[in-house]
Amino acid sequence: MTLKDDADDGIMPYTMHVSARYLELTRKKLELTRLPRELELPDQRKWDYGTPKAVLEPIVDYWQEYNWRDQETTFNNRLPQFRTTVNVGLSSTSSGDEARRKLHFAHTRSSAERAIPLLFCHGWPPSFTEVIKIIDQLSNPISTPPRGSQDALGFHVVAPSIPGFGFSDASSGETFGLRKTAEIFDALMKRLGYEEYVAYGGDWGFKICRMLALHHQSSCRAIYTNSPDVPPPAPRIAPVAYLKYQVARLTRGRIPFLRFGYTPSDILAPSRTQRERLSNKPFEDQSFRPQTTAHSLCDSPVGLLACMLDAIRPSLSLKQWSNTDILNWTMMHWLPGPEAALRWLRQASLEARKDCWKRYSPTPLGISSFGKLAEEPISSPPPWTEGWQRLCWLRRHERAAKWPAWDAPEETVIDLRECFGEMIERRLLVFHDTSLVREE
Repeated sequence: MTLKDDADDGIMPYTMHVSARYLELTRKKLELTRLPRELELPDQRKWDYGTPKAVLEPIVDYWQEYNWRDQETTFNNRLPQFRTTVNVGLSSTSSGDEARRKLHFAHTRSSAERAIPLLFCHGWPPSFTEVIKIIDQLSNPISTPPRGSQDALGFHVVAPSIPGFGFSDASSGETFGLRKTAEIFDALMKRLGYEEYVAYGGDWGFKICRMLALHHQSSCRAIYTNSPDVPPPAPRIAPVAYLKYQVARLTRGRIPFLRFGYTPSDILAPSRTQRERLSNKPFEDQSFRPQTTAHSLCDSPVGLLACMLDAIRPSLSLKQWSNTDILNWTMMHWLPGPEAALRWLRQASLEARKDCWKRYSPTPLGISSFGKLAEEPISSPPPWTEGWQRLCWLRRHERAAKWPAWDAPEETVIDLRECFGEMIERRLLVFHDTSLVREE
């Protein structure tokens, strides 16, 4: 899987502009909306069957007044965007033209003297726009808060859209998932001149980062994530980490010298199977038959909005969301159509179960662990990751956040700077290209 090297396939600036005809079609579909009847339930159970009408209907009304052109202008002004041609390697029978797709990404270079390349991997249901609250602070640490200073570590930020999401062309390959996404993203970084880089992703974005750590460790030098969902340490793969967990579990994390990084609340975390059963992610529930779901959502903006609300519901309690924010996230799936993202989610789900946790990766890992959101299953205990990767940095936050780049941007910026900064100081993160980070 490669980026095309032809002269006419270079990196070209890109400006969002959705056709007026498609926006008018969306408006007409909204006008023709028919909402279903629902059960009468007490307030504390109003989400038990999915997105309630009382939550959905006001946003549908707002959507008819929502101005996409204003949002386009904001995105175009705040996120420098580009597209380039990639070869997604569909199958052995695909021709070169069939495998060529346009990859969309945002890219901002840092003005700081100490700056390293950062690959931002979004997941689902976010899109590349998730980076909008942190990109300026990461790339310009001197002039922007939080804690701006002359010595702050800066980042050259690259935020691609997964093929089929946002403004990246979709792959028509059946097996396009986490690993092939990681291959394309790694090739993009090298095409931009970043032979070595660090990566950040949460949720599904973390699983892309995990594939980078497993298969592209010579270029992806370290990764950072938040509250990752991982299996417990396996005795065959990481016997020491396994024994540490068993000892902490037996003592319930209450004996300081036998905790090994665990806390009592970590020991009470539900099993991975329990967390999957408690999950209320509608797309993931349908991910093994994506075409059925696509027939419903491709033609119904309100149906897609209802699924989006159900997916982001835990984060809504943080009061970070305006109706415009919710619709912006929904539009990133409505505009290209949700079918490619659903297919990607199906393959990603298969790979996450089979391929993400086959072996240990020595690539350095940093974690910010945020508090539990209401209605959200408890995440894996952070020390579990020691069974799968080289855990080098961990910070626990009491504050709750589902997508910290969006829900807790200031904490995320500080943690990214300090995580990778400390890794560099401790020589856990080493770049062969010494020009990336100036030695003090």
